[in-house]
Amino acid sequence: MKVAVVGSGVAGLAATWALNEYSDHEVHLYEADKRPGGHANTVPFSYESKGGSRQTVKVDTGFIVLNPSTYPNFLRFLKLHPSVEILPTEMTFSVTRDSGKFEWAGNNLATLFCQPWRVLDRNMWRMIYDILRFNAEARRLVSKWNKQNTDAWEDYSIGEYLEWGSYSDAFRDNYLIPMTAAIWSTPPDKCALDFPARTLIQFMHNHHLLQLTGKPSWLTFKDGSHAYVNAILSKLPSSQLHLSAVVRSISTGSRIILTTEDGREESYDRVVMACHSDAVLSILKAGGNIQPKEEEILGMFKWNKNEAVLHSDPKLMPRSNIAWSCWNYLTYSTVDRHGERRANVDQVSLTYGMNALQHISKKNVGPVLVTLNPPFEPDPTTVRGRWKYDHPILDGAAIRAQNMMSSIQGTRGITYAGAYLNFGFHEDGFTSGLIAVRDLGCQKA
Repeated sequence: MKVAVVGSGVAGLAATWALNEYSDHEVHLYEADKRPGGHANTVPFSYESKGGSRQTVKVDTGFIVLNPSTYPNFLRFLKLHPSVEILPTEMTFSVTRDSGKFEWAGNNLATLFCQPWRVLDRNMWRMIYDILRFNAEARRLVSKWNKQNTDAWEDYSIGEYLEWGSYSDAFRDNYLIPMTAAIWSTPPDKCALDFPARTLIQFMHNHHLLQLTGKPSWLTFKDGSHAYVNAILSKLPSSQLHLSAVVRSISTGSRIILTTEDGREESYDRVVMACHSDAVLSILKAGGNIQPKEEEILGMFKWNKNEAVLHSDPKLMPRSNIAWSCWNYLTYSTVDRHGERRANVDQVSLTYGMNALQHISKKNVGPVLVTLNPPFEPDPTTVRGRWKYDHPILDGAAIRAQNMMSSIQGTRGITYAGAYLNFGFHEDGFTSGLIAVRDLGCQKA
């Protein structure tokens, strides 16, 4: 059969890899951008060496780390491609509010109290107490869910869960919301108000975020995440890779007709839609015969647009040097009409410390930073590039849509793949790509 895969992010790459290497089908991969890979975007960072010559290091700006305990399929793929080298890395977290007026980092006791006067701060101690209480209660809930087939907390948001447990504002605003917003690159207000409590708790348990000790090390790529993209595409005939090819419409009948923006038409036996749900919806609508259930389910997913800026401006890191971490959440307070200071929950801002994450020498290269949605512009002389990345908003509607996807998968010869169909991470995208082509004889993949 002739199969089209639309979208060269991780889901599309997984589907393409499985079809190309584990089946006799002819697979064609379409990508709207001139660059394949989606969030796997490795770029050069140039610097002047001590000898005065220009040198470069490779830096990831989207997909940076993976967890050895929760990326089984992706790691199995990497083991089949030993040329794609991975290294252990750290995963530390800090919060900075109001340009350093409030800061903490979870590396150790010294960084937790990087502002020594916080030892006398009741809110700080209440936050610590609530972290321990939340972790313990969440572990008990997960154990209960694993033993019993119960839908407890299925329909409650994390905001409602926190209210039920009488958790403090300090815990909510300076720990859980920053961590949740950072993990999913989603505005904090959407995390606090809409994120399903059970989904979040189960995710935190799976990723060992409910324990303070015994956490597994994380992994990163020695030569950048684009190494795995190249490993897949190097085996695909160049005539079957279509870059800068915007798919305008897909219509179905005896064959599936795929039309690109330049007016070219190709017919296929099957199509894997591995782009974001809003793009899928637009393409199917343009085809003229989208089904009501397809439109309903795909329309339930929402997306958040983020900008990643590669730079070396330390003002977008914690003010206290000992608080510098791999993930550094930046936020600001606002004053309401009653004059009370409130947490700013409008935007997620996060700086990734790439020196620690990807083993880049700070002494030789200087600070290498990637900031998601900078709260203020970094020094323009330090900026090396900007990229746009969309992330799924996993609210209650998205979880319901995920549970409904099976009713449209495979109908009209179209299957759907993407990280948005689960937790939104690279492993989820990779696994969904494999599942999308499983019935095409790719079970060995």
